[in-house]
Amino acid sequence: MRIVLIALLLSVSSAVLAVGLEPTNFSLVEPTGSWFNPDFSGYTSFSMVTGGGKTLGTGITVGTMSFLLHPNWHASVDIGYARLYDFHGFSTGRILGGLDLRWQPSDDFTLQFHVSGSLPDSTLTGF
Repeated sequence: MRIVLIALLLSVSSAVLAVGLEPTNFSLVEPTGSWFNPDFSGYTSFSMVTGGGKTLGTGITVGTMSFLLHPNWHASVDIGYARLYDFHGFSTGRILGGLDLRWQPSDDFTLQFHVSGSLPDSTLTGF
């Protein structure tokens, strides 16, 4: 098992060095000299409403990573979580996600493909 691990480590490191990448200069957040230079942003929102003997609270947080694929091609990926609280015992949550691909060859023309959706948080936790 150790021999396989050592062989795998040597082959990966030699492949990285053969391409001209140095592992010490690698950073996913701020790559130096790379075409992949993502921009990270996000937002969080909370609200609460009360009336009729009930109190409801909601919260949502979404993070976005966007980057330039080519001078005319932009892409972004969203992931987030939304929760609804009833302070009398009811609670539900949703996992949010989205993908956006945009082609803008000129200022007057844009073609955009966007897909987004949500899953109940019970699909991942099993509860």
